[in-house]
Order: sequence, then structure tokens, then C-alpha cells
Amino acid sequence: MSENILKNNRIIRLVAVIAALAIFIGFVVFMYTQFRMQKQKLNEIMEENARLTQRLDELMREKERIEGNLEYVKSLEGLLRYARDNFGYIGKDEIRVDAND
Repeated sequence: MSENILKNNRIIRLVAVIAALAIFIGFVVFMYTQFRMQKQKLNEIMEENARLTQRLDELMREKERIEGNLEYVKSLEGLLRYARDNFGYIGKDEIRVDAND
């Protein structure tokens, strides 16, 4: 009878070791898949960040260009050019020449 108890104890230990090993392997597989998914998401975020950073740089250059144009338009030279181009303004020392004449 003591042999049966020892045999049963060994079987129980073997089953416990196999169950623990299966749980450990399952945990490792789970962690690996989570790591891969997180790495993929991180790569997507980094690509999006690079794209948005590039777009921000483009917009900043465009803003600087527009601000430069705005300063020109606010200047006397810019206002006179706008008046000439849109309203036919002629300075007092200038002569108007029409290409149609």
C-alpha cells in the first residue's frame, strides 16, 4: 500500500510539474505576442510622429513665408504695388502707359 501512495505522489508531482511547465510556456507565448504587438504599435506611432514632424516643418516654413509677404504688404512699397496692380494707382512723378493703346 505504501508503494501505491509513493506511486500516486510521484504521479501527482509529475502532473504538477507538467501543469506548471504548461502555464510557464503559455505565459512566455503570451508575453512574446504582447511584446510584438507593442513593438508594432510603437513603430506605427514613431512613423506617424516623423510624418507629423515633417508636416509641422513644412507649415512653419509656409508661416514664415506668409509672414514675410505680410510684412511686405504692410510696407509702403507693398501698398503702392498693390494699389498699382489692382486700382491703377499712378505716382505723381509717373506716367501711365497702357499696352492696349
